[in-house]
Amino acid sequence: MTETPLIKDIKDIEKNIDLQIKKDKINKTGDNFFDILHVVAHGTPLRTAIEKIARARTGGLIVISNDDALKLIRGGFNINVKFTTARAAELSKMDGAVILDKNVKRILYAASLLVPSGAIKTNETGARHQAAERTARQTGSSVIAVSQRTGTSTLYFGDQKRWLKEIQELFTRTRETLASLERHRKALDENILNLSIKEIAEVVKVRDVVAVLQRSEAIFRIEKLVQEYLTEMGKEGEFLEAQFKELVKDVEKDFAFVIKDYKNISVARVRKLLEELSQEHLLDLTHIMGTLGYASLDEKIYPRGYRFLNKVPSLSQDDVKLLVKKMGFKKLLNAGAFDFTVFKQLANKRTQIADEIKKLRENLILKIKN
Repeated sequence: MTETPLIKDIKDIEKNIDLQIKKDKINKTGDNFFDILHVVAHGTPLRTAIEKIARARTGGLIVISNDDALKLIRGGFNINVKFTTARAAELSKMDGAVILDKNVKRILYAASLLVPSGAIKTNETGARHQAAERTARQTGSSVIAVSQRTGTSTLYFGDQKRWLKEIQELFTRTRETLASLERHRKALDENILNLSIKEIAEVVKVRDVVAVLQRSEAIFRIEKLVQEYLTEMGKEGEFLEAQFKELVKDVEKDFAFVIKDYKNISVARVRKLLEELSQEHLLDLTHIMGTLGYASLDEKIYPRGYRFLNKVPSLSQDDVKLLVKKMGFKKLLNAGAFDFTVFKQLANKRTQIADEIKKLRENLILKIKN
């Protein structure tokens, strides 16, 4: 298989960025995981406590508990005091786990033993990390294990695992990932322009649509990773967030309109289908084509007009739906003011609509000539 720019970009990501969660789980990260990342982000009281424990090389085990996690606690001290960074760090010097309430407002227990099921699989070798992973898997709670030997900190949340990173490393990885995201966005913009030009010329093929969806899904995957980095950075990452938001602006919107133009299944369903593709299959246009129910990359297809009409400023969403249903894309491209007189709700702005459509069409035709 020829190495396309998309393949090269994804290979660069995998080579230069040590993914903090497995590739197959990047798109399965839910909102609850981001909630936990906010709690352990740089600058938060809990993260400061974790850093103190790491520097002291005492090791530590901190549980952000839920009802199920509390059932696994044995022994220790029931102290039920307000959470502070200093208290959490000091109590972690004792053997056993420090148990926090779910809101990280109070320290409930200290020096406690965690007794999750030994039948739960774990790849960890140390007793502390084994207990942390098994507790998280069994209860769906969040557990932070700080290594006594290396000072590294690991967050376990349900079936997920994440190594918490120093701020400078997060900065480096975020910048690298944003650079890759920028390359993908530039390529996506070119794919979308190519699709628009071919729509005007009535020569769209399945491969043109699949190329847009392929690149969009690559962006969605990188976007999730950047969101994780920025969340863990906390306020330190605010100045990078503006760049990130600009790079992903309108990607989801354009993706949705392309689906509405060419498929009869929901946008959510297509997102799910593409999310479940492996990296290898994402690189294969033919595989994506089959996943979406097309028979040939060279099959000619025609848009309904949703994406084009949503660029017409004077049209509401209801107007767009009406025109797609009653006129269709081909007729709309050459419509004049008179063609809109049959629609009562458009009568007062029919000339404006016709002018805006004409301008959009002419701009695209100009790009075809160039």
